[in-house]
Amino acid sequence: MDPWELDRAAARLARRRGAVEVGLGEALARLFCGDRLLRLGYARQVDYARERLGVPPRTMYLWLRLARGLLERPLLRRAVLAGLVSPRKALAVFPVAVGAQEASWTAAAMRYSLCGLEAAVRAEGKEPDVDGFEAESLWLRMSPGQQDRLDAALSLAEAIEGRGTSRWRRLEVICQEWLGVFGAWCPEVAEPLRLPAGPVRVRLPPLEKAGVAEEKDPRTLDARILKLLAARRGFDEAFGRLVARIVGERLWAALGYRSLAEYCRERLSMAPRSVRERVWLERRMCALPPLREALSSGRLTYSKALLVARDATPADVAERIEEASCTTWQQLEREATQEEDRRNRAAGMRRLWGPRDAARTVVDAIAGAQAWSALRGSVIDAGEALAVVADHFVEVWTVHLKRMPRERRQVLMRHGGLCAVPGCSRPAEHEHHVTFRSRGGSDDLTNRVAVCAAHHLRAIHRGHLTVAGRAGERLTWKLGTGEVWVTDGDDDVRCVGTPSRRPRAAICLPPCSTRY
Repeated sequence: MDPWELDRAAARLARRRGAVEVGLGEALARLFCGDRLLRLGYARQVDYARERLGVPPRTMYLWLRLARGLLERPLLRRAVLAGLVSPRKALAVFPVAVGAQEASWTAAAMRYSLCGLEAAVRAEGKEPDVDGFEAESLWLRMSPGQQDRLDAALSLAEAIEGRGTSRWRRLEVICQEWLGVFGAWCPEVAEPLRLPAGPVRVRLPPLEKAGVAEEKDPRTLDARILKLLAARRGFDEAFGRLVARIVGERLWAALGYRSLAEYCRERLSMAPRSVRERVWLERRMCALPPLREALSSGRLTYSKALLVARDATPADVAERIEEASCTTWQQLEREATQEEDRRNRAAGMRRLWGPRDAARTVVDAIAGAQAWSALRGSVIDAGEALAVVADHFVEVWTVHLKRMPRERRQVLMRHGGLCAVPGCSRPAEHEHHVTFRSRGGSDDLTNRVAVCAAHHLRAIHRGHLTVAGRAGERLTWKLGTGEVWVTDGDDDVRCVGTPSRRPRAAICLPPCSTRY
């Protein structure tokens, strides 16, 4: 297959996924109405995305925005369903494709690139509704003492921002505190461009009806979403093989594009990060055939496959797949992060990961701390500069810590300060008595489990979620989806009937993107 044929096939697959994503967004919008999600046993939409669907929350929210926006734009919706306009292009023109302007902007979306559309929308005084999440990793050399100072600030930031707050968000808060006193950061403003006016007449296939417009049963909606995800996996598998060859053989250069990022945005209308991630996973699946079979069969979700692919070797891939299939994504990710932290600490390194704007905030804070220290006659490296920023945060915010009774703190911190329901990422706010006090339950620690308010008041006490056993020893949870999970001790979560977990091997990390 020549480069032009590969390019056309990849672009066609990228566009045709739009119809599946619209269906997913419509079904999710219905599922998230009222308490339907809680009746399935999930208190947060992000937990449903990670644990049940196995997709990043930002991807799920992109589907929701796409489906909700297209309900008010029937012409644009028909173009997306027909594969003539990609989802990201549709999102880009949402602010301006309204009313009488919908036809002209739909035609423009069929003709012009994503970058051109975004520039044209900004020229109209609007901001394109496109998911701009781009991750970046920063690597710093830090001694164990410097890392302890940073960890102390991260723990304090979690107590202030709330349990379960992502690490990058806590790090951003720490750096913002420093910049608020010693410096400031202003984002660059791009020069707006204007897109030439396109034709207004658009010929499209007849509009299809939304298949879940009136569906209200959460289990039926959940089954439909899983069916659509299975169809999307078929698109992803074929797309992954095509784009892996395009990237591996640098065919994007032969097609006239200056960089892979330009090809992804201009031709495929996709975020470069998403394409690189899919190419990396495709290469790992070529080296680990059991991983491809597990993903294709649905035994592993996409998110779990990424975690397994990062660490697995041909000798232990089957064992890792077995472990990943019987536990939650949350536990799998926590274990991988802890092992990575131990490995990095032993090597005297620290990896800081987050969205590009958060990473830039960290870089600005480090540069500000180095400049502040230089004015006082001391030259410090990036690791010590970040430790200085962390010390400043601890000094300012320590007075805001509140104390609580020892036993209550012991209960709330059993699961790292998070809700004990398998897969939930909400902070633990309530104590639930496994055996109700009205039925003779005691106040012993083994009868008290920490859960979030939503799971406690709207799921457990309404019968959508049940728990039995002894807290801290063994608890059995039954979700509204019919899944049964067991928590051994405080952290080991697995499906009923699966083997005990084994210690993990050392993690092999991918190359870093930025080093100090």
